[in-house]
Amino acid sequence: MEEIQDSPEISRVKKSKKYSLLYVDDETTNLRVFKSNFRKFFNVHTCDNPLEAIDILKENDIQVIVTDQRMPEMTGTELLEKILPDYPDMIKIILTGFTDIEAIKDGINRCGIYKYITKPWNFDEMKGVLDRAMETYQQSQDSEEHMKELEVTNVELEQRVRERTEELKNINKRLIDSIRYAGLLQQSMLPNERYLSRILADHFVMYRSKYLFSEEFIWTTSLNFRSEDYTVVAVIEFDGKGIVGSLKTLIADSILNDLIQDRKIFHSGDIIKELTQELDAAGSKELQCDLKVSVALFDNNAQTLQFSGINQDMIIFNGNEMVVLEGETEENIDDLMADRIAIEPNATYYMFSNGYYNQENQDGVKFSQEKFEEMLKSVQDKPLAEQYKFLNQTVDDWIGESGLTDDISIIGFRL
Repeated sequence: MEEIQDSPEISRVKKSKKYSLLYVDDETTNLRVFKSNFRKFFNVHTCDNPLEAIDILKENDIQVIVTDQRMPEMTGTELLEKILPDYPDMIKIILTGFTDIEAIKDGINRCGIYKYITKPWNFDEMKGVLDRAMETYQQSQDSEEHMKELEVTNVELEQRVRERTEELKNINKRLIDSIRYAGLLQQSMLPNERYLSRILADHFVMYRSKYLFSEEFIWTTSLNFRSEDYTVVAVIEFDGKGIVGSLKTLIADSILNDLIQDRKIFHSGDIIKELTQELDAAGSKELQCDLKVSVALFDNNAQTLQFSGINQDMIIFNGNEMVVLEGETEENIDDLMADRIAIEPNATYYMFSNGYYNQENQDGVKFSQEKFEEMLKSVQDKPLAEQYKFLNQTVDDWIGESGLTDDISIIGFRL
């Protein structure tokens, strides 16, 4: 192997990084030629026996090792196999004669050999192999470094995800607590048992919500002052605004108290018109909700009932006779009239939203208003506590495991 002088093209090659390699050969002439040819491109270490090679590897950062196969102390494949556990990433190249090629092939996987070169080698072949070997080594290092960076990034990302998740959990908890609080406010403002027992002879209230809050509300009051003796019952439902609807029910509670207790409006149609106007004035346009409402106003002195409703009805049973007082549509709210009928002894009154008969079974079939009316007809002569249990059990059997489709508000009572 003759020593080759650098050509002008080779001398112009610039390396951003000068890699280190170790050449092992028991013939010193080969060592001198190799170093002379490649020292410009690489940091070249040489030695003439494998044991010395092991010491050089320990003391220097070597990227590529080139070793002759036939050496007295140990073969090249034996050397590479020996250093493999300690230097798994090092690129390993072996020089061999044609007669040893089969032995080299057997040792490629065992020793982690990157390439074998047959002797005699020439400069261009060796230079090309060494350049590709250095590129392979650098790619391996870049990949490993990239993996480390990814691991660090993943750790940081996981930490940020944990922090964000915890932050969202806290926000979600505050939101759920607020929603639950709105629901508790609704529950607390419903007419309680003691109050209803004082103003009504018998009653039940069925109030079930799909979520923590409800878009529906049942409201009652009584006014007994001097010549005035009234009992008022209202059922309210807001459509399509979720928690906004539940907050609207709280506003409606306050408005109804003002209309009847303070302003003393004793016309069921006027109560609904004033309630609608006050609700529209409360809050922005985006917070407005479609309203369904029914109001029953009992004049206990005159023994008459006024009823008005918007998309809600009222059912009265007097014995086996069923009377349905139908509500108007929202287009007629400005001309809302009041049905005035006589209060019959022992009559049973039912006011309700459409939630009960809108409940769907597991096949998506609604309970229906007709079935609802037939159910009331079948139980109307029973004590109201028994009716309440029957209505609850019936709807539970109907919806099964699917859960409520809509909120339910029903009040049944006798004066």
